[in-house]
Amino acid sequence: MKEGYWFFGALVLFQIGKLSYRYYQKKRSDRAEEEIADFHYDRYLELRDETFVLKPEDLGIEVPNDKETAFALIMEIHAVSVLQAVAAFADGTVWAFNTKNARKTIGDNNALDLSAAAIEAVAAGQYHFARMRRGDADTLLPGHIKFHILTNHDIYSVGGPFTEMLHESSEWSELVEKSFKVAEGLNNVAKNRPNKRVYTPITVKRSKPANF
Repeated sequence: MKEGYWFFGALVLFQIGKLSYRYYQKKRSDRAEEEIADFHYDRYLELRDETFVLKPEDLGIEVPNDKETAFALIMEIHAVSVLQAVAAFADGTVWAFNTKNARKTIGDNNALDLSAAAIEAVAAGQYHFARMRRGDADTLLPGHIKFHILTNHDIYSVGGPFTEMLHESSEWSELVEKSFKVAEGLNNVAKNRPNKRVYTPITVKRSKPANF
């Protein structure tokens, strides 16, 4: 009888230990995911800050000194748990970064459609920044979209919920259309870009065939 109790007790302890180990593993996994998410968010903010402090001369873009001129249009989207940004510059360059990959992608300057879309987007921004707010480049709320126009004098921003900003009657519909065209062009470039496979050199030692 005692042996039966001993076996039953050992079995219970084993199950408790197994459940405790699974719980420990899950907590470790959750904590790792949180740390990765925090790292990506911090990196996103770093890239964002680096973009907002740019001057035209940093990119080799020439603008007139006697006129306030837009040289970049940045679209930020906060969808569910991901923050994304697409930046178009007056020279046709495009950058993109988000909280999922935490890296900056520089658009292919050889993609003529993408470069043309970026130039058009910045040209549209030239006609809109005067109606936007200065000093309003704070990060946006979930479910919101925001546009930032960088000029040789200041930064201008405007934003709101998706339903308002993306509505066809929105006064910012041109910025939405031009920025989405840039994002679409960037996606097309990424799809058409061939992946370069890297093979690790391996030295294979073969023995002589049996008939030698």
